[in-house]
Order: sequence, then C-alpha cells, then structure tokens
Amino acid sequence: MKGKGSVYRDTMTGVSHFLSFIIAGCVFISFALLFGTGNVNVESVSAINPISEWFLKIGNIAMGLMLPILAGYIAYSIADRPGLLAGMVAGMLAKSGGSGFLGAIVGGFVAGYIIKLLEQITKTLPRSFEGAKTLVIFPVFGTILAALAMLPVNYVVMPINTILNNFFQNLGGGNAIVLGAVVGAMLAYDSGGPINKVAYLFAVASLLGKDGNIVPSIAMGAAGCAGMTISISCALATVLFPKKFSQELKEAGKAAWIMGLSFLGEGAIPFTTVHPRKVILSTVTGAAVAGALSGLFRLTLTAPIGGIFTLPFTNNVLLYLLCFVIGTLVSTFMMGFLLKKNIEEDQKAEE
Repeated sequence: MKGKGSVYRDTMTGVSHFLSFIIAGCVFISFALLFGTGNVNVESVSAINPISEWFLKIGNIAMGLMLPILAGYIAYSIADRPGLLAGMVAGMLAKSGGSGFLGAIVGGFVAGYIIKLLEQITKTLPRSFEGAKTLVIFPVFGTILAALAMLPVNYVVMPINTILNNFFQNLGGGNAIVLGAVVGAMLAYDSGGPINKVAYLFAVASLLGKDGNIVPSIAMGAAGCAGMTISISCALATVLFPKKFSQELKEAGKAAWIMGLSFLGEGAIPFTTVHPRKVILSTVTGAAVAGALSGLFRLTLTAPIGGIFTLPFTNNVLLYLLCFVIGTLVSTFMMGFLLKKNIEEDQKAEE
C-alpha cells in the first residue's frame, strides 16, 4: 500500500484525474450554449435543437462524474485501490449534500484515512481473511464509515460553499478588479507550481454554481486571460530584445509561443531559471494587469481553461484579447527594461 504522503500530493492526484472531466464537461456545455444561441436551460437539461441537447447531455454526464472522481482519487492516493470506492461515494454525497468542490476534497481525505485506519485494524487478521478484507471490510464497512463521516462534513462545509458561490456570482466592480489581479499574479508566480495550481483551482471552482451547474465566471475569465501572458511575454521579449537573451533562451522562446497560446505557463520556466527575480517580477506584473483589466470589464469564461481555443466561451472576445495584449506588453517591456545586455554577467550577479 502507498504511504500517507503529503496533502499536496494527494490533492493533486485527485485534481489530475478530475480535470479532464471538468474540462470536457464545461466545453460540451459551452458548445450547447453556443449552438443553442442562448436558448438552453442547463438546469433542466433541455435545448432548442438536437445538436445543442446532445452536447448538453454528455456535458452534464461528464460534470456529474467530476466530484466523485476528485474525491475517489484523493482517497486512492492515500489508501490505494481500497480507497477508491469509499472516496467516490464521499464525492457523490458531497455533490448531493451541497458541499460541492470543497466537500469532495475533504471527503476524499476522510475516506482515504478511514480505509488506512481499517487496514491498520485488520492487519493482524490471519491470511485467510485477505479475501474478506478486499471484498467486504474495505468496500462495505469503509464506505459506510465514509458515508457517515460525510454527514458532519456536509453540515459544516455546505454553508462555506454557499458563501463562496454567492461571492463569486455577486462580485462588485472593485472586488472583481482585485480578484482578477490576485488570480493573475498567483498564476504567474511559479509558472505551473503549487501557487499557480491553487489560483487555477480557485478559478475553476468559481465555475460551479448551485447544484453543480456551470455559471459564467469572472475569476475564470481573469485566469484565462492572464494565464496566456506568462509564456507569450517571454517569447515576445526574445523577439523585441534579442540581445538580452542567450541562444538557448531564444530557442525556448519559440516553444513558449505555443505554450502560451495553449494556456501553459511552463514556457516561462527556462527564463525564470536564468533570471529568476527579473522575469518573475515582469510576468507577475503583466499577468496581474491582465487579470485586473479582465475584472474591470467583468469578462467571463464558461470553459475551465484559457488559451486561444476557448475564445468563443468568453462574453467579449475583443476586450478579452485587449486585456491579454496589454498584460503581455507590460511583462515584455519590463523584461526589456530590467534585463542587461550582457546576460552572462547578469546571470552571475543574480546567482
């Protein structure tokens, strides 16, 4: 069996499995809204034409599985295969009980550690009981205990989830600007690391309204817009200020174009490795500007990912692109101003 591991590792195991469900589900529902030209009722799963209704149906199926998958694979990371069933049931109970995304995370940990506890209790049983443990004790008793544990979890987490949902859906203009700036800055700070993931999951959670329905999200709009600036600004800087970068970074800049347009901040990693302080300051500032402007204009996304391919899912494509361009230029020109021409000496100075 796997060890207990870290909270971060267990959470990211669940997230890595659940992301494909929420991305596919949100994109399918967005297609339903797109083809239905606004005549789609997500809550009642009905649409004005068969194409839109088909996309809506498969989107709701994918979305309906995401919380059980999230909780199930958190429990799997903690307790291996015996934790999967108890975790998925905990995720379903979080969904039906109103505690949503946060409840599913808590439920996954609760289920995983319940199974680990049962493993400790039963490890002294004779080998003849191995079949009983696999077929009865872990799946049946473990699931019952996890389900009972979800009663207080839902009771405590549901009000928190309701408050967060109301906050996301009723953001005022000033709050939206601050929210967008913070989300953008966090996404850029470590280019795909833990802080980036926290900001991204925060934005994704804002897509989920009551009963798990997709709602247009200002936080996701800011994340989608700001996230593209991170790698693109590094790529653009190698073109506008070629004397400030080594040949290796110029080659890395070519890949950064594609990564940025695909909402991948990892394209900035070669640049932050060589010039950590100056590049991180530049990308964080530009991403914060893009996110703040996105919040100012109350731009939203209904897809849980940014990138050029999700442009149809924002409420104003032109303003969305304008915020992205402004944020990118801020980061690019800051790099041009901060970096020295003699990059070898500059690198030694930073080290």
